[in-house]
Amino acid sequence: MTAHADVRTARRRFLLIGCALPAAITLVAVALMVAWLPDVPPTVATHWSGSGPDGFGPAWVVPLTTALLGFGLAALFAGIMLVGTRDGQWGPMLRLLGALSIGTNVLLVVGITWTFGMQRGLADPQDAPGVGWPLLVSGLLAAGAGVGAWFAQPNVTTDGRTPARTVEPLDLAAGERAMWVRTTAMAPAAVVAIILSIVALAIGTVVVAAAGSTAWWVMLGVTVLLVLLAVTTFVFRVRVDDRGLLVRSPVGVPRFSVPLAEVEAVSVRNVHPTAEFGGWGIRIAPDGAFGIVLRAGEALQVTRRGGRRFVVTVDDAATAAALLEALSSRERVDPPR
Repeated sequence: MTAHADVRTARRRFLLIGCALPAAITLVAVALMVAWLPDVPPTVATHWSGSGPDGFGPAWVVPLTTALLGFGLAALFAGIMLVGTRDGQWGPMLRLLGALSIGTNVLLVVGITWTFGMQRGLADPQDAPGVGWPLLVSGLLAAGAGVGAWFAQPNVTTDGRTPARTVEPLDLAAGERAMWVRTTAMAPAAVVAIILSIVALAIGTVVVAAAGSTAWWVMLGVTVLLVLLAVTTFVFRVRVDDRGLLVRSPVGVPRFSVPLAEVEAVSVRNVHPTAEFGGWGIRIAPDGAFGIVLRAGEALQVTRRGGRRFVVTVDDAATAAALLEALSSRERVDPPR
């Protein structure tokens, strides 16, 4: 079987296990909850604490929220996979995303459906039973579904990357100082996908709040967190100077650095965000590489002493690598006293 055929098989299996199956589970769950609506109180428990139910909302909000979560997550994972593999690359992170998709769906949908169904026949939602068993069982089922999905997908690793290449260090005179600075921004497709996710979550928050459910506080908190993460990770400033490599957000945090004394090797390579790192943003690859991966393409790669790799996608990475190689070589020959 050719590499292209392997990738086609992996894509089909991902769509089946990570997208179609979660959508089907969601559809069955929503259908059950709609059928149960006449049997549950008009207002149902939607949140529990150690002492029992402490959050309530209209019964119809529960199947609506389940549909938004279940179908929305399936569509999101499908979009990440389809957009991220248009060039035919595939890796273990995509296999992990397929397993994560079905596992997350089972955890949420089974738990919500169970807690909704156990309120059938109640006159007062305050009398709803505890959620210990629903949480335990849905967690176990989610773990089983995730593990099963991992093994049900083919083990395919193929990409069109060029090997990492070293560069000749810049010719710096003794004592000469130099600095290289660039700004790197997230790919437009990733920005659009993240913004659409935030907008969808914000709309869901408004709907749940209008229905009177206290769950809107949780959804609002998640929405605000996503907005903060987006603002601080869409753009990074990359600098190489006599202190080493510094990558930081325009607002100052987060920031990451590799001092010259820790630089073991410097190279330039091409990066595929989805196949290697599972998406865009601040990422850790399965092999332990840490990356600021905002788009596909050229990247500066720094190998620290000890073997850990730091990768940042940025234009003109070859110049940055040449300067960092020159500065780190000078540091090794004539370290500061």
